[in-house]
Amino acid sequence: KMTVAIKGDPTAAYEQVEALDPVSAAGWNNLGLLHHRMSHYDKAGECYRAALAADPTSCEARYNLGALHEDTRDLPAAIGWYRLAIETNPDYADSHFNLAGVLARTGQREDAERHWLRYLELDPESRWAEIARAHLGEAGAAGSEYQE
Repeated sequence: KMTVAIKGDPTAAYEQVEALDPVSAAGWNNLGLLHHRMSHYDKAGECYRAALAADPTSCEARYNLGALHEDTRDLPAAIGWYRLAIETNPDYADSHFNLAGVLARTGQREDAERHWLRYLELDPESRWAEIARAHLGEAGAAGSEYQE
């Protein structure tokens, strides 16, 4: 087990760890998350892609690339990455939640509803479940308006 003292910039600490273990998908992914949260989007993308290079089946890296593209308003790319994350792990609830949100924003309501429902199957008690239920309620209300 390795320990690293974090002093100052946390990204510098992760970069030191990555220098010691450059094929650590989890390390690259976590470094990407730090850069992402600091709005260093290009660097975050590089880290997520390095995580995928280290582990091409990393659902988390695919999900985080989806979130990155969503944050940079490239919604078609976000949809693609979220779908790839779900392909890798169909039970990764967060991928369904985020994909549903992007699909709803791009007018793909039926597909969004399917992912909101899947999210609720996977994580019915989370604080995000109420958001999913609210979206489903809006979809149901919208659907009933069109049926009148």
